[in-house]
Amino acid sequence: MLINLSQQMKRIVAVSVTSSILACGLQGGTVVFAEKPVISSTTPMYGAVSAPAVKPLWSLPLAKFEQDGRTITAAVAEEGRLFALVDGGQLAAYDGTSGRKLWKYGSGLRPVLAYNQGSLYGLTTDGAVIAVTKNGSKQWTTAIRADKADQIIVLGDTIYVTQNLTLFALDRATGKLRWTLTEKENQYSSGSNDIIVSKGVVLRSYLVQGALTSNQINAYDQATGKKLWTSFAQFSPLLVKDGLVYSVMDTFMRGDDDSINRSLHIAVLDLLTGKKKGERVYNWTVEPEVPGQIEFGGANGSAFLDGNDLYIYQGKAVAKYHFASYTPNGKAVQKWNAPNPKEYQPLYSIYGGKLLYQSSNDRSILALKTTSGQGIQFPSGISPVQTDLFANGLFVARADGTLDAYNFATTKPVFSVKTGSGEFDPTLKSGDMIFVRSGGTLHAVKLPATLTKS
Repeated sequence: MLINLSQQMKRIVAVSVTSSILACGLQGGTVVFAEKPVISSTTPMYGAVSAPAVKPLWSLPLAKFEQDGRTITAAVAEEGRLFALVDGGQLAAYDGTSGRKLWKYGSGLRPVLAYNQGSLYGLTTDGAVIAVTKNGSKQWTTAIRADKADQIIVLGDTIYVTQNLTLFALDRATGKLRWTLTEKENQYSSGSNDIIVSKGVVLRSYLVQGALTSNQINAYDQATGKKLWTSFAQFSPLLVKDGLVYSVMDTFMRGDDDSINRSLHIAVLDLLTGKKKGERVYNWTVEPEVPGQIEFGGANGSAFLDGNDLYIYQGKAVAKYHFASYTPNGKAVQKWNAPNPKEYQPLYSIYGGKLLYQSSNDRSILALKTTSGQGIQFPSGISPVQTDLFANGLFVARADGTLDAYNFATTKPVFSVKTGSGEFDPTLKSGDMIFVRSGGTLHAVKLPATLTKS
């Protein structure tokens, strides 16, 4: 190999000159050092998933709708089929496994869909409600001008349509409008989409603003829509049974001002009259971080009912009581240390023997085992944009367009799907298929058996 000494000497001189300029600076021989950052922080990706990448069995472009400053789609998965709004707001049905189109119906529908016992219910742009069989046959159409409706709810023989402070009731078989009611805007702020019907009484919760702002339960006659009673400072019912309504009372700024001795009050109301028949009180003590400080809401004094088990969040503890066998000053039958209530919010659910929380920081899920009190957090180090739990599968969508599937029992990653968009709608599931909606496209993925059973 021949070496050109002349060219080599030129390179050495050039490097030497450049080094001298960098060392001495451009003016007056001043030495220039690299700048130091004011802040330098690294966030390790502890939750990085190492799982096989899978491809969808089929994909489908969906109709896109603008709502509250974001883009959404509309689809439901039931009985092995996928029903969705596609181009032009048409309602279309597909075989869930193969993606084969089964039928199309109508056009210009709004992104509000509901399915119940073989029938689909939707809304036209002018607010008419439509009913279609799962095979694509028209059942009925009713023009009620619910053009800004929030949700369609099927309960028994009645279709309820919520539209903020307005509630419509339709006959399920014929679509005939039974009644409509609208609460006054100067008294009510918003109406919930949770409707409870029992013994001919319809219950709906509202947010009422005034000198004191709180939740209120309204009761209506199921046949006529006539208002039967209201109960202010009552949260949505925990339970309606045997003609009684059990509801947590809102005690904030209403005399419950002890920072150490805390309590949760449950009113027992007569379903037909709203008259208070009794009150349950559950007591506990806490040690506030700041003397005299009282914290309300979330993990500080809220509750949920699971069967006969009442779970009450008591700051840095969570306690279980037997709901059916209440005794005054009764003790909890089980109690666990809970995660920091400032960092984790309860999801008011217990699943697979685990109480579920969500991190306020990165939106990860924390599962608190009721057998041992051990907390398991996953995925850690990732901020999900959408999280859904079905059977034994926890599906976590990330902003980079990836959906990761975890085994809920073991917390181990199972597979990943690349979608190409970081915008996700809630994942759907029917049988052994999940339907991932991302960036206006639906991706159908077959699940392994380990994720399909609870």
